[in-house]
Amino acid sequence: MIGLHNLVRCSLPIYLAKWLNRNIVIIFALLGLFSYSQLAFAYGKPERLLLATQEWFPYQYQENGVMKGPGIDKIKCVMRAMKQPYQITMTSWDRAQLLTEVGAQHGFFLASHNVKRDEYAIYSDQIEQQNWSWFSLSDATDVDSAMFKSQVEVVALFGSNKWFWLQKNGYRASMKPRSAKAMIDLMLKGEVGAILGNDAVIEETIKQMGISYRAISKTRVKSQPLGAYFSKSFVKEYPQFVDEFNRATQQCKGN
Repeated sequence: MIGLHNLVRCSLPIYLAKWLNRNIVIIFALLGLFSYSQLAFAYGKPERLLLATQEWFPYQYQENGVMKGPGIDKIKCVMRAMKQPYQITMTSWDRAQLLTEVGAQHGFFLASHNVKRDEYAIYSDQIEQQNWSWFSLSDATDVDSAMFKSQVEVVALFGSNKWFWLQKNGYRASMKPRSAKAMIDLMLKGEVGAILGNDAVIEETIKQMGISYRAISKTRVKSQPLGAYFSKSFVKEYPQFVDEFNRATQQCKGN
């Protein structure tokens, strides 16, 4: 006669096998759901991408409430290629960067690369190109001289890479204008001796203001790529996003 202890020992695997047989589909479904959620977390995309930018004619601007410009067109092309819903907020340039740094926006564009932005964000591949130049009222201004650097008050758009470059390289740049027009007004009033600006932006603003090009001289400084920055917290949540964004950017070259 089989004792109670032996009955339990012999019968337990049978009950376990029956329980597993009845619930195997549920177990595998739960494992599959867990794996899918982990995969979506690692390789997914946000429900809506939040991007901030500045009004920076001719790259991006608003006309009758509609955002236009080659920078906007490129971002739209990339979003279409990625099948990514998005929302663009146009604000001041320093605020666009701050909103990304604190996590209120996922990223900002169009931006050139610098180490300060690298502290809180990841830079994309090139979307557009820009040229930096000095603009002044006199072609006699020697922008490469030691006197120019130490004695002449200069200006760049506040919060821009050009503004930080002036600070880093020891130029006299104490003013904080937030538009190309404000910079040109400062130069016309004699409050600054030169502007370090983006060629396309400054030239279009000069045209809009009705100023003669002959009154302003230009000296090329360098060329810089323009891309997008995505916050490190965003990239941590969606680690494949920047690579996919860069692939889509290549698809949109020439568009």
